[in-house]
Amino acid sequence: MPRGRHSLETSKPGPRRIALLAAPVATVLAVGVGVATSGATLPSASPAASGKLASAAKPLTHASLADARLNNGRTLGVSRSSERVRFVAPVPKVTGKLWTTSDLNLRLEPQEKARVAGLVDAGKQVGVTGRRQGAYAQVVVDKAARWVTADYLSKDKSPAAMGLSDQPCPDGSSIESALQPASVKVYRAVCAAFPELTTYGGQDGHGEHVNGEAIDFMVPSSSVGQRVADFVYAHHAELDLFDIIWSQHIWTIQRAGEGFRSMSDRGSATANHYDHVHIKIN
Repeated sequence: MPRGRHSLETSKPGPRRIALLAAPVATVLAVGVGVATSGATLPSASPAASGKLASAAKPLTHASLADARLNNGRTLGVSRSSERVRFVAPVPKVTGKLWTTSDLNLRLEPQEKARVAGLVDAGKQVGVTGRRQGAYAQVVVDKAARWVTADYLSKDKSPAAMGLSDQPCPDGSSIESALQPASVKVYRAVCAAFPELTTYGGQDGHGEHVNGEAIDFMVPSSSVGQRVADFVYAHHAELDLFDIIWSQHIWTIQRAGEGFRSMSDRGSATANHYDHVHIKIN
C-alpha cells in the first residue's frame, strides 16, 4: 500500500545530499591529519570563533617549531659530547732511575705488537715505577707512562754510551810522564769515566809495562772491575787496544772474534787479575 508524505519510514538521501554532508567531515579529517603529522597541536579557538574552524591558519615550518620549543623552555642544539670531561690518567709514581743500554721503543702497552709512541736513546737515565709485566718494565718519560724491554735497563750507564774524555785526571797523578801518548789517552778516558778509581799501575820493569804501553787499574770491587772491562772493550777500536785482561779472562785484537777467553790459573788474585784490569795499547 503506498505510504503518505508523513510516513514514519526514513527516506534514503540522494547522492547530492551525501556529498554535501561528507564535505565538512573530510575537511576536518584532513586538517587533523596534517596537524598530527607535523607534531604540533591546534591552537585553541577564540570565543569569537567558537564552533568554527580558523580559515587563515599559518603553515607550520621548522622555524616556527623551534620558536615553540624555545617558548616552552627547551634548549636546542646542545650536544652531549660538549658536556663530557676528558679523563687524563694520573702519572705513576717514580720509584727509581735506570740507564738504557740500547735504543728502546716506548710502547703504550706491555706487548710486542703494542703501539709505539716514541723512542728513548741508549745511555739515557729514565724513571721507573717498579711495575713489570712479562718482558717489559714501566717507565715514565716526558710525564707519560710507557713500557720498554726490561733487559735493556741497567743500574749503570751503558759502556758504549759513555763518551771518551781527554781531560787530565783530577788526582794530579804523575803516571802520565812514563806512558806512551796512546796509553795516556786510555788512562784519561778510564779515569774520567770511573772517578772511584784511585790506584793505577803504569810503566815498570815487567811484561807489557816495560815500554809504558800498558796500564793496570786497581778496582775496589768485582762489579766496578767488570764495568771498567766492559767500558774499554766497548771502545777498543777508538782506543786502539791490543789486549784486555780481567778476572782470569783475556781479550786480544788478534782473536777478537772469540771474545774474552779463559786463562790458566796463575796462583793469586793479583796474578789472575781479579783485583785490577790490565789494558795494553796496540
